[in-house]
Amino acid sequence: MPYKGLKENNKPEFLRMKEAMIVFSMGPDKIEALAKECGAYSKYEDHIVLIDRGRLREYIETFRV
Repeated sequence: MPYKGLKENNKPEFLRMKEAMIVFSMGPDKIEALAKECGAYSKYEDHIVLIDRGRLREYIETFRV
């Protein structure tokens, strides 16, 4: 579910895996690995995965050259 029509401050703070795959244009394995590295990965009740959008975005930006 893309969030193109929403302003930056109205976008959700946490994303599910499918939403994160669309927002960050990456596969689930890479998103999971990066999110775990930076502490943006949260798993609840063994099946709900939430990813902190802001924290992951900031972490990915550290790789810019």
